[in-house]
Amino acid sequence: KRGAVVTAPALAGFFHGVQTIRQLLPAVVEAPAPVPSSGWRPMVWEIPGVRIADAPRFGWRGFMIDSCRHFLPVEVVKRVVDALALYKFNRLHWHLTEDQGWRLEIKKYPRLASVAAWRGPTKYGGFYTRDEVRDVVAYATARGVEVVPEIELPGHAQAALAAYPALGCTGGPYKVGTEWGIYKDVYCAGNEKVFDFLEGVLTEVCALFPGRFIHLGADECPKDRWKACPKCQARIRKEGLADEHALQSWFVHRAISFLEGKGKRCICWDEILEGGPPPGVIVQAWRAGEKAVSKAVAAGHEVIHSPYSHVYLNESPRGCTLEHVHTWDPTQEGERDALTPAALTRPELLLGGEACLWGEWCPPTRVGWQAFPRLLAVAETLWSPWRGRDFQDFHGRAMAQKGRLSYLGLTPGPERFV
Repeated sequence: KRGAVVTAPALAGFFHGVQTIRQLLPAVVEAPAPVPSSGWRPMVWEIPGVRIADAPRFGWRGFMIDSCRHFLPVEVVKRVVDALALYKFNRLHWHLTEDQGWRLEIKKYPRLASVAAWRGPTKYGGFYTRDEVRDVVAYATARGVEVVPEIELPGHAQAALAAYPALGCTGGPYKVGTEWGIYKDVYCAGNEKVFDFLEGVLTEVCALFPGRFIHLGADECPKDRWKACPKCQARIRKEGLADEHALQSWFVHRAISFLEGKGKRCICWDEILEGGPPPGVIVQAWRAGEKAVSKAVAAGHEVIHSPYSHVYLNESPRGCTLEHVHTWDPTQEGERDALTPAALTRPELLLGGEACLWGEWCPPTRVGWQAFPRLLAVAETLWSPWRGRDFQDFHGRAMAQKGRLSYLGLTPGPERFV
């Protein structure tokens, strides 16, 4: 009756405590404009008298959005940040470069904005100015969310090659990708100008994103062009590499070394394990059946778990239902496979998890529909203890969030298709 008190050992704890109070208030508290009282009775907002002792299960609680396949306006990105803060996520993984579009203004390379950001005869696309990026980063930081940019290399580079064709193995011509899928043209690993370009890009990325982490992708990189490229084959011989997989590892390691010199930690998708992972890289495990979490931990690498079988929210609610997402446990490799004993003995290397929303079929108007209510199950898994979980109990609480999310401009979609 005397009010509410929040205690915490650090600033993040106070912020999350305020979000708990926010969740206890009626959903109308999120309304963008004042809601009039009903009749002559004043509107009363009450918080139950409770005591909550709370702490996160995992330190890394992330969500990835893809602004490349469909450009997401700044206001949509900010709506996502608002929801992440409310549900106690602390990382926004922002996918910014891809075959189908480059979304980041780089002052040193203006053609990335004028050419690589647009595709097809209608010039569909867009890019974020440097000021817009700074605005989003500041907005997220004020809400306890660190923005982690993803700059793809050495594959998924078709848009960049369209702007600067000398960076590819064949010299082009190239065009920004207009179809979904994986493109065979990638950065030429034998061309020193590629590394000059990437270091120029990454220098500006470091200035725009002051957080500790940068994601370098390193996934789905076809080796066709490298196998046929004299420069790439010369690089393999010069560096004493076993094959093109080792060449990819060498390529990524060079970029990581550059970023480490600027005080950054680097994250790569689990394909980085194939050619020998560079020291210190954080592995984001996404492929089912690869036992990537156990392999990475056994090699001494920190891991973020993002299995496409459970937390790729671009998948339809027909197969990836709310209940299915709620069964995900980051300490399980997949459907039934537990982590290896070696991995379980080093739990500190499992940083946490991250849901992903790839953008092939997700234009800006569909972000809320695809992400929610399933992202609520991810929030529960990453924050709350695993023991004692009950889907029916969770389901009732999740459904009560629909109105709150609608006020935030993220109207949820179905929890399943029958």
